[in-house]
Amino acid sequence: MSLSEKALLLHSKMSESPAMTLFNQQELQDILHITKPVELLSLAQELINSKLVKLVKQGDELKFQAVSATEASKITQMTDEEAMVYSYIEASGREGIWTKTIKARTNLHQHIVAKSLKTLENQRYIKSIKSVKHPTRKIYMLYNLQPSIEITGGPWFTDSELDTEFIDSLVTVIWRFAASKTFPSAFSQQANVNPIQATYPVNNSSGSVDLDQIMEFIATNKITNIELGLNDIRSLCDVLIFDDKLQLVNHTTDTFKATWQSVIEAGFGRVEEGKGSFSIFNHFQTVEETEDLVYLDSWSNQ
Repeated sequence: MSLSEKALLLHSKMSESPAMTLFNQQELQDILHITKPVELLSLAQELINSKLVKLVKQGDELKFQAVSATEASKITQMTDEEAMVYSYIEASGREGIWTKTIKARTNLHQHIVAKSLKTLENQRYIKSIKSVKHPTRKIYMLYNLQPSIEITGGPWFTDSELDTEFIDSLVTVIWRFAASKTFPSAFSQQANVNPIQATYPVNNSSGSVDLDQIMEFIATNKITNIELGLNDIRSLCDVLIFDDKLQLVNHTTDTFKATWQSVIEAGFGRVEEGKGSFSIFNHFQTVEETEDLVYLDSWSNQ
């Protein structure tokens, strides 16, 4: 179907605005400097018939939205039923729509809905996704969209299942990074024989890390290819705080230090016996009990 020059011009002007922009009647009249509403409605009808414009209800008002030529060509090749099913899936955005809801809104027979979905899926116009909230429901969305966090559960879920291995590995990486900043000397060497546990190294625990530093460390070292936000990192730090492996620095909201106990439990913070200078603040040895030793209380009673 051929379009008039004015209809093509109107579509071109509408397409210059950001995608998904909605126009009311007056705005379209202003675009082409049209004074008569009847003339505008005639042009709009041309574009609607060619699938280059669609009507969108916003509140109590019907508005116009431009459709790309590629998208319009795709829709014109669909049957009326397929186009109707597709329109509801498109309107659902990144949340997707349940097959039962599609059937209820289109008022189509289940067989026709199923056939339309299969055709659209085979042509890669739509795709089925799994929902964390509703794992038994079959939900569809446009093929080129990514599901929202509410649907996928965020980065901690893989195929709608909680990825505990991924979480554990990230928690370990974050703790090790924080601990190496808080107690750098504890990771300089680790003894293989005769380990003696050091006491809390008071003079070597000033380092701390914040969320931005953790994010930068993960990105720089390419720890994961999954996009993580500050809230995701904060959640992992909360886990470490709960496990007594991190502590929040006083008077801060997102700055952390590793706990000395977590360093010891991980097998760090130890030195080889006989190496380094002796300090009562680093370790002590108990006196072995033997018969040859005379204790002060025994001596004073003689």
